[in-house]
Amino acid sequence: MQILSIQNLTKTFESEKGIISVLDNISLEIEKGDIFGVIGLSGVGKSTLVRCINLLEKANSGVINYTRYINDKIKDTVDISILSNEELRNYRKEVSMIFQDFNLLNQKTVFENIEFPLTLSKGYKRNQEAINKIERLLKLVGLENKKKAYPSELSGGQKQRVAIARALVNNPKILLCDECTSALDPTTAFSILDLLQKLNKELGLTIIIIAHQMSVIERICNKVAILADHKVVEQGEVAQVFLNPKTNAAKSLIYSGHIRTKLHDSHLLKLEFNGDTDSPVVANIIQECNILVSIVYANSFVVDDKIYGQMIIKLPYYDNDIDKLKKYLNIKKIKYKEVSTDELDESFRSH
Repeated sequence: MQILSIQNLTKTFESEKGIISVLDNISLEIEKGDIFGVIGLSGVGKSTLVRCINLLEKANSGVINYTRYINDKIKDTVDISILSNEELRNYRKEVSMIFQDFNLLNQKTVFENIEFPLTLSKGYKRNQEAINKIERLLKLVGLENKKKAYPSELSGGQKQRVAIARALVNNPKILLCDECTSALDPTTAFSILDLLQKLNKELGLTIIIIAHQMSVIERICNKVAILADHKVVEQGEVAQVFLNPKTNAAKSLIYSGHIRTKLHDSHLLKLEFNGDTDSPVVANIIQECNILVSIVYANSFVVDDKIYGQMIIKLPYYDNDIDKLKKYLNIKKIKYKEVSTDELDESFRSH
């Protein structure tokens, strides 16, 4: 069920050098319950996109439609660009946001920071219902013993947990996450991502994550859009996009950061794993086929509790060894295809 539809979104800025395009004809469909990742290198428009979704920025053209549901039945669908001021305030309660730098109020306690969005509502008074709600959120994010602490007393991960609880206090339907783990160490970042996945499952929360790291998308997203040159160059199910990247931008992001060998004039074979293979493939090839293969690239990730992965290996030099290898892969029902060096991104081949 669709909850957010972005059609032909374009955003430009004026500069001394003239008009700069930041978003170029962006179209995305986010389903209710998705954890939707948007990834790309710095400067491709990811943060501008999320700011357009919550109307901190206004697009030059295009449409963003938001669909409300009651008991999984459509209540209404609205074009957010024509919302009145009151409707906009309500929309921002339903489409909340967390940021890379937390944006906590240093002079307020953890409890008061979480409460802050409630205080912006006309006539709000702290009562037992509000107290109970905030305490439930504190427990949900694992900070029930920190409600009287101030931000200066918290670690980065704890600050982001406070920001998440604050974003949830108005019962949003969509949570926008703009580089929400970039300021954290890897272990803490993964704990935040695991928390977001928990919220997605327990609260039915739709989450849109802006990131520049593949590990973030691999960890929790079920769908992904890849931005390059201010456009969406690929989008779809995470497993589909990551196992079969078609554009140079996607290949560069997916293969970057891994140990590489020089590939010039090499014949390559890409093996794909769809969750059914858990045996040591390379070790078995060496042992059972008596063939030596070199691993160029390998990666695995979990999507919907299934293990997916891919591996690129150099093919043996001799035709009979290549035939033997292919027959072995067919017997083991391991999906594979030959790829040329020209199919890999230039940044991948140059290392």
